[in-house]
Amino acid sequence: MTKIITQFTIGDTIEFFDTEGNRRKEIVNIIETQLVNGFGLWVIYGFGDLFNPGYVSEHKILISQRQIDEQQKPGRASKALVAQ
Repeated sequence: MTKIITQFTIGDTIEFFDTEGNRRKEIVNIIETQLVNGFGLWVIYGFGDLFNPGYVSEHKILISQRQIDEQQKPGRASKALVAQ
């Protein structure tokens, strides 16, 4: 039996960037695990409609949260505010 170590649980709000670069907040309603040969254990979170859920990995969430934190540091302008 594999022990699952994760930072999130059902009911947590996760914040991440979707594939189009939009910042999203969702509530976790499914936690799945996948054993990938040669890659170890991946923890996948489901959100949205229980009958047609979207998915995001913990790795993606943690990278996104780091990017969001970087954007919110004092003295840094958000990408939305930078004139091109």
